[in-house]
Amino acid sequence: MTDFNKQHDFNKQLYSLGLKTVVERYLSHFFDLHGDVLPPEGLYHCVMGEIEQSLIEVSLRHLKGNQVQTAKLLGINRNTLRRKIQELRISCES
Repeated sequence: MTDFNKQHDFNKQLYSLGLKTVVERYLSHFFDLHGDVLPPEGLYHCVMGEIEQSLIEVSLRHLKGNQVQTAKLLGINRNTLRRKIQELRISCES
């Protein structure tokens, strides 16, 4: 089996689990790594920031950098999208 096929199979497995399950498993593992010690404060903002950044980056990439279409797809105002792009330091190159 080629590396491409292995990656494709892995991606299919992740997709079939659903985002909620994948995130729950990731967070459970994250807490397990910390043992009896809580992770640093700010976990909510850290996780939400990473998800938000990925969502915007992937959407922009698939829409070839078109911010108007990306804003419509995400259901947010284009000025909000532009602010998020700046705040998260996202490259707009397609």
